[in-house]
Amino acid sequence: MPEKLPDWVVARCRVIGERIRTARRHRELSQEQLANLIAVDRRTIHRYETMQRQPALSMLVLIADALEISLAELMAASNELDMREARADERPSS
Repeated sequence: MPEKLPDWVVARCRVIGERIRTARRHRELSQEQLANLIAVDRRTIHRYETMQRQPALSMLVLIADALEISLAELMAASNELDMREARADERPSS
């Protein structure tokens, strides 16, 4: 990985962190509650939301599932986050 990421990559990562925070708040979850759902420390969620740390793809999958949104929606280029309930056929079965 390059030492300094291009500005557009940093901006996209920041948007993803904001989306995590927005979706978490919409689901009325604290950072602690989300952290417990995906088995990480609360500080990790804070770091993801503030772009102090970049989540791995596997973490993004877990976060999207816990927040009941698709990974595609979490990663979308649009700044808008559609918080409609996910349909049952869009979510993996447990």
